[in-house]
Amino acid sequence: MHRLSNTSLLMLDNSSLAILCPLDSYSDCLLRYEMTTYIAQVNYYLFILDSIIALGGFLGNLLALVVINRKPLKNTSSSVFITYLALFDISVLIVHVFSISISHFKLHNLIVHCFITYATDLTTFCSIWILIIITLERCIAVHWPFLSKRFCTIRFARLSIYILIVMSFIFFTTTFLLVYEPNFIHSKCTIRKNLQKIIRIYKPVIFYYIPDLLLLSNLFIVYGLCVKHRRHTRTLKLHNESLIRINDVNINRKQRQLTVMLITVSLSFYLFTTPAIINFITQLHPPKHRNVRKLKKLFLQAQVTVLLLQMNNATNFIFYCLAGQRFRAVCLQTIREYYSTLKYIYYHHLLRQKAYMKPQKFYFDTKRYSTFQCLNDQRHESISMLHYSVRQTNFPRQRRARTLTFSF
Repeated sequence: MHRLSNTSLLMLDNSSLAILCPLDSYSDCLLRYEMTTYIAQVNYYLFILDSIIALGGFLGNLLALVVINRKPLKNTSSSVFITYLALFDISVLIVHVFSISISHFKLHNLIVHCFITYATDLTTFCSIWILIIITLERCIAVHWPFLSKRFCTIRFARLSIYILIVMSFIFFTTTFLLVYEPNFIHSKCTIRKNLQKIIRIYKPVIFYYIPDLLLLSNLFIVYGLCVKHRRHTRTLKLHNESLIRINDVNINRKQRQLTVMLITVSLSFYLFTTPAIINFITQLHPPKHRNVRKLKKLFLQAQVTVLLLQMNNATNFIFYCLAGQRFRAVCLQTIREYYSTLKYIYYHHLLRQKAYMKPQKFYFDTKRYSTFQCLNDQRHESISMLHYSVRQTNFPRQRRARTLTFSF
């Protein structure tokens, strides 16, 4: 039987198919031609959507890197985890853009394809398991406060990240050499035939099934936060007059906001990966029918799940802003500062308007911000009196510490 490649089928119409294909294989050729045309059209639009998502995710994760390392939010274990999570999310998006670009423009190179295959597994694995480490760290911080002083530290966070990166590098380097083999004819790396079934089992297990089980600890974190909030409300009702250390209240509030923000990101993992898991399970037994409409539907579902997996790495910044009040405030201030700086560069250097002065840098006062947030919360919880002392170090005109008394 005369064999036609997918590329040649795209150049043919139905009359050409009738001439080149024998009568007994005409239906197969027509089916292959229709599916190839449909796949090319879908991949074209998916390439555009993937590029937009990757660009938005790159900018969002880059902004998250800048915001989380500013003075009000840095110097915490959560900031370390978010920093590395954003770095690996950016890496996943960059590798994915290279992958779809090579496929779209048909740039076949054996070394590049093997490197992209290796980098995709490595960066995706690190990104997912950093999220798991964040969840376990927050679980310890909520349920075992005494252990949190030992394990929920910046040093321990960096150590756990470094261990994860080293172990992932060793594991995926070893498995890549054992599992894949170069295909010089098609200029790409392919899985060895005797290991294809093993790969179809172990990859979903370490990328999705085990992470899904471990991320269920978010339920215990939510339960712990609800119990603490109920206990705190009950204590305030029993003691109408109390002296509260404002630093302790601020620290608890900061940790609570970080916990809620990270829980939201963890739950978004379920939102974007569950369709991929369902699609993988349904495709364990490939369809044997030749219904073109059903085949197109299955292909489109598979491509949409891949698009959702990229959303998992591109939308963390949105969830940070939605769930983190402090993160949102610092993010808005960062955008204002960069906008003022760009405006100064444009007017002062490009337009040569020397009279345009450089804008003064705004100092985000963490103590003042969190203090008034706590005052608003305590007013709703009927606290009669609150004494505290605030040292305003960010305002040079007021050098002395002021003792303020608020009565409600």
